[in-house]
Amino acid sequence: MASLPAHFTDASLQQQLQSARSLKHDLSHQSQELLSGIDALDECFARVKPGDLIEWGIPPGMNGRLIPLQLLKQQIPLSVWIYHHHGLGVFASSWISHGVDLQRLFFICSANPVKELRPIFLEDTFKRIIIDAPLKFSTGDMAFVSQQARKQGQVVFLIRHYFLTAKRGNPHASLRINTWQSGKRSFSLQFIKGPNSGKISLPYRSVAEDHEHYN
Repeated sequence: MASLPAHFTDASLQQQLQSARSLKHDLSHQSQELLSGIDALDECFARVKPGDLIEWGIPPGMNGRLIPLQLLKQQIPLSVWIYHHHGLGVFASSWISHGVDLQRLFFICSANPVKELRPIFLEDTFKRIIIDAPLKFSTGDMAFVSQQARKQGQVVFLIRHYFLTAKRGNPHASLRINTWQSGKRSFSLQFIKGPNSGKISLPYRSVAEDHEHYN
């Protein structure tokens, strides 16, 4: 495992916020657009705007997280990835190899993010918040996060550990999408809700160079 910047570890919430705030001024003019550099993917997110919540269906073991990861490469604003992975750590070398700037992306582990990390949602320091498969996330939590995203001008990714269906809707999400790796040659994106419909495929080489496992 590669060494981590000080702010990248699971330090206290206040230490994370203080470190991010120190960088906020220098990145205050950063674009809020979701850009990956992959034309077909960027077209899918062209209408996403600050205040939107995107719900992702990404079952474990299918490499689906490589798709939202593409949107964290292109000169991103300050962002935080809140993860709950059953005791698994974050491998910095893997993120770096995919072009992610770890000076702009913070990580913190929490099974119950709204209760444990509430200050993150009450200010606009992080313009992108990724909530990765939380153990506890109620309907009330969803409403709160969505409301704060609109107030603070943030884009929120909510990752689920299962495929989404149209039968179980989400009125707070502007876009609902399933992602997974299809064999060794492509990735699939299935749109459940939003301006796009149906399914598209991306060549494997446009997303990752090597056939590695990233869950």
